[in-house]
Formats: sequence, C-alpha cells, structure tokens
Amino acid sequence: MNPRLNVLRDSLKEQNLFAMIITSYENYRYFSGFTGSNCTLIITDRDAILITDGRYTEQAKLQSPDFEIISKQGTLTSLVAEVLSTACGKSIGYETMKMSDYTLGKFKEALPDVKWHPIPNFALANRSVKDPSEIEHIRKAVAVADDALHLLIPQIKEGMTEREIAALLEYNMAKLGSEKCAFDTIVASGVRSSMPHASPTDKKIKNGDLITLDFGACVNGYMSDITRTLWLGEPSDDLKKIYFAVKDVQAACVRKIRPGVSAKEIDAYQRAEFEKLNLSQYICHSLGHGVGLEIHEAPTLSRLSDEILKPGMVVTVEPGLYVPNLGGVRIEDTVLVTEDGFEVLTQSPHHIAL
Repeated sequence: MNPRLNVLRDSLKEQNLFAMIITSYENYRYFSGFTGSNCTLIITDRDAILITDGRYTEQAKLQSPDFEIISKQGTLTSLVAEVLSTACGKSIGYETMKMSDYTLGKFKEALPDVKWHPIPNFALANRSVKDPSEIEHIRKAVAVADDALHLLIPQIKEGMTEREIAALLEYNMAKLGSEKCAFDTIVASGVRSSMPHASPTDKKIKNGDLITLDFGACVNGYMSDITRTLWLGEPSDDLKKIYFAVKDVQAACVRKIRPGVSAKEIDAYQRAEFEKLNLSQYICHSLGHGVGLEIHEAPTLSRLSDEILKPGMVVTVEPGLYVPNLGGVRIEDTVLVTEDGFEVLTQSPHHIAL
C-alpha cells in the first residue's frame, strides 16, 4: 500500500473530510506516481481514483498500481460528480494554491450539495521532508548539474555570449541525463550580474568580468539548484570585496543548517553578517528555499518563514549581493538536513577562475 495515501487519509479523517480532489501536477505525481499531463485524483477513506484520458490510460496503469484508473469520457466535472455522488452534505477538500476559480466553480455547479473545504499549501508540509528515494533522485540531479559545470569550465572563452554559455550548459546537462532544465538558466556577466534573475543575452563576456551561472537539472522529476559566480581574468578590487563576502557568509550559513533550527534564524544570520560589513543594503532576496518536485517549495529560508528544519528537508543556501553599475555575486549549494546536521550535496568548487 502507498504510505503517502495512508498519511493523506489520516489527514482527511482529522479534518472531517469525505474526500480530497487533487489537480496539480506536483501533488498528483507525489501521491500517485503518475507523470502524464492530464490527471485528477479523488481520494476517500477507501477509494483512490485516478482520472485521465485515453492518451494516458496505459501509462497510468503502469505508474499508479494503487489507483483505480478511469479513462475520461465527456467532461471532467460530470465524471467527478458521478464518482462523488454519495458526498451530498459532506465536505470535500481542494487545493487553494493550485485550483483555478473557474475549475472550482465547475465542480460546485456539478456538486451543489457538497461543502467545499479550501486547503492552503496542500501537501507542502508532506513534501518538505523527503523520503530516501526522493533524496536519491535529488542527489542524482545535483550530480548532473555538477558534472555539467565541470564540462563547461574549459569551454568558456573570452568573447563568447551569455546565450552561448547557457546553451552549452543546458546541452551538457541533457547529455548527462537531465530530463529538462529545472528552471530557465541564468547567465549574467559584468554589470548585468547585479540583476539576480537576468536572462542570458548576446552580451559578450570579457576579461575582468564576473559571470553568474544559476541552473539546475531534473532527474525522475526532482530538481537541483546551483549558482556559481566565475572569474574571467582578474576582477576589480570592489568586485573581489563582495565576492569574498558572499563566499564566506555562504559557508557560514551552511554550517548553521541542522534539525530544530528555525528557517528565519539562518536568514537573519546572513543579514547580520552582511550588516557588519556594511553591505546589507545590497541584499535583495531571502537566503534559500526547499527543492523537490518543484524548484521552489517548502521550507523557505526567509525572515518571513515560521518553519523549523527537520531531517530529510533539502534546501538551497544562496546568499547574494547585487551592486548596481558594478556587478553581483551569488553562491548557492543544495543542502540536505541530516539527523544531526547537514550534508552539502553540491560538490562543485566555490571559487572558479577561468
């Protein structure tokens, strides 16, 4: 029996819910293993139903053996209403962050006598602590990104464009087994590196530039996330100052990772350290985030977070400083929270000079 379904059913019982409807890709994949693009799950205390269409019926049977597979004929809402025909007067949960108002409206029309119960952040708490198989998938995705960067370093030459570098990096990841890029690859050089999420352009890299690369691989649906700021030649003293500040703070923040520590505490630490160096005005994002089936998921290492780190969580640690008209630096590792501390999954060296 699927242990994730048992946990979900316990939650339904605690909240006095008759059923849960799951429509988001990440959550239906998490609970069923199904990877097709058309799916609705209906979970009750006894039933586990996966609704898809004829394109995916055989795939669903292979990937989701714990589920009754229904091939959709007609509209989804009429089929859901038929499946839940005994739910009159009862409460059904739905994902507030993932279900559109339009879809919810259609379900309400089809099941007017049902009480609809919104569940914010559905499954994020479950997914924030990874099981051993998930950790292994992330570990492999991290290794692919590390190896892709290793291949890229000797390929980078002065005069190449940011787009060329991004294309080589993405090709390397694909060649090494990445299913797709975990997110749009970021390559930003020179003064453009002061923009944290700059898209690669036709700008040519030149001697003295810092080059920020932020990228990730995907293995079995699980993501990795790494950022390195490379030196091309010898950067200015001002750039070196922010580079080494970020490098030192990043390493110190990683050492703070352990079970029982609040996420906001680690974010506050990085801000205090940059404040000591009179550089905190150049911070423009939180320290990090969880990684899994989505590139950004719980927990968030942010001053707004109320989350406490637990063994099995996988987070990024990515402090950055961004100085307009000068440049920016970000260094990021993917880190596993262990039973008694942390394990840095990312193995690429922090200081890379071309």
